[in-house]
Amino acid sequence: MNTAQQLPQFHSVKPIVNEVVCDCGHRICDSEGVIRSRCVKIGEGIALCRCKRWVSVPVYHSDFE
Repeated sequence: MNTAQQLPQFHSVKPIVNEVVCDCGHRICDSEGVIRSRCVKIGEGIALCRCKRWVSVPVYHSDFE
């Protein structure tokens, strides 16, 4: 008897994101939407750069069930 179950497929919708680069030249957010910062204020949509400036970044929320 096979106990495997067929799970429904979830369609991953990735928003198109432009790269975010700080004035100092450091890339904060890449084209895939990955934020390269250790300190991010999600509610405000900003991330801290290496040069200690706060830079606006796109923040998206995805629901997983």
